[in-house]
Amino acid sequence: LLDEVNKLGKLVEKAGVIDYTNKKQPLVSVCERGNGNEELYNPLGVTADNKTGNIYIADAENNCVKVFDSTAKYLFKFGDSKGESKMFYPRGLIIYGNRILISLNHCIMNYQLDGKFISKVGEFGKGKLEFNTPRGIAIDELNGDIYICDLSNNRIQILSENLHYKSQFGDDILTRPRDIKFNRDNIFILDQTNPCLHIFNKGLVLQKNIISRGERQQVMSPWFFFLDNSDNILISDNGSDSLHIFNYKYDCIHKISITSPTGITVDDKDRIIVVSHARDNCLQIF
Repeated sequence: LLDEVNKLGKLVEKAGVIDYTNKKQPLVSVCERGNGNEELYNPLGVTADNKTGNIYIADAENNCVKVFDSTAKYLFKFGDSKGESKMFYPRGLIIYGNRILISLNHCIMNYQLDGKFISKVGEFGKGKLEFNTPRGIAIDELNGDIYICDLSNNRIQILSENLHYKSQFGDDILTRPRDIKFNRDNIFILDQTNPCLHIFNKGLVLQKNIISRGERQQVMSPWFFFLDNSDNILISDNGSDSLHIFNYKYDCIHKISITSPTGITVDDKDRIIVVSHARDNCLQIF
């Protein structure tokens, strides 16, 4: 009976797996470089609000976050040019409840989803609540803790839900961590200098390293990644102009050619949403 239950569980789990292999050409592509409302200039991070379908993009050179609807139609932007809420070179972002957290040059900003500024923490440095070019952000949904890739300090800082410092880890292992994600059991951290994906358990003990440069997967210069509910891993590889898609066994099952990809996410309609910088300055939906 136990064997039958396990088989049924595997069939149900398999039925929910997204088939990425049929995604080859974008359904929607918005590629205009500039500072106009519908234009992007060096976009980096991207995330989607699964309640509304809206897409939030860290438009780095324009020093703002731009919001598009699910069809890539421009809605609004936010990021002041002065004062405490001045936004300079946004990079990573994550939606949590009714707010969005954004990593900037040396700080973290907290906004409502409608663009209303809430708070800001951090400054340049190596101490607690000090940052040097932070990148990816992840939320531990069990306790609300916020994990931030403190890139040039080679560490992960952990903040409370109220953005108070709690702890840090990784400075003896990580070399310029770019992005971070959670699944049920582990923490995945994307490293830049010697590209690989570190897997830590929830006790912050390193379990293994996967997807390294020089292996058959040929990941060259990863920027951000997405981990779906079936533990498929989608990596934006700026160095090889492609998206690499790995299954839960860490086998590369699909590859999509795209120029200079940076931010990547998957929405609740199973669409891959990618932004690319430098040459194309695009928002693309697959």
